[in-house]
Amino acid sequence: MALARVQVQLAPIGRLAATAVVNGQAWLTEAESRRLQGMRSQARRDSFLAGHWQARKLAARWLGVKAARIALGNFADGRPAVQCDGKPVPLSLSLSHSGEWLALALGEVAVGIDVELPRRSRDLDALARSVFSPADQHRLQAMAAEERAPAFFELWALHEARGKRSGEGMQPGTSRTFRLQACGRESAQGLSWRFRDGAVALATTPGMPVEFIGETPGEPAYWRYT
Repeated sequence: MALARVQVQLAPIGRLAATAVVNGQAWLTEAESRRLQGMRSQARRDSFLAGHWQARKLAARWLGVKAARIALGNFADGRPAVQCDGKPVPLSLSLSHSGEWLALALGEVAVGIDVELPRRSRDLDALARSVFSPADQHRLQAMAAEERAPAFFELWALHEARGKRSGEGMQPGTSRTFRLQACGRESAQGLSWRFRDGAVALATTPGMPVEFIGETPGEPAYWRYT
């Protein structure tokens, strides 16, 4: 079966972390081991192990090799870099976690993924003013009260995904200059799904087919960053 040019996986962190722990930690690079040792929160350690273990499995499946041959490094801007037998592989990888869920995206083109789930009470209006364009702030304000929170997480995830794709991260000064405009699939730079009271978003090249592995959140909404 031909692989899609972008693959996405959503999975519970606990299950993947348990599998990673069973396999020990010899598969981690020296840099990854140092990062893990600096993490005091067990939840953060679990998400790190789950993400880096599953990323290896996805890349190995894509390349048709054993996961033991895959390692993860970093580009200068912090984006994860896939290696096979110590050599760079022309695949783009993005990881995100929120609550109990992990999201991964792998592609032949640059990708950025973000999952956002509500974790605590926050002033969403204030956050929208700091990050969203005036047009998107107005979009939220015009919605019914019960729709505002899901829409906020959807827009936030779309901005995070764009920042991960470019390597610049979420920069409020930059994100406020972008307005999210609904569009058709062929011209979409961003895709979003409502997911578990929050949202998942993927930023990629327009027209790229997307294949979900495992959990599928349904049909996406399509967006352009204008």
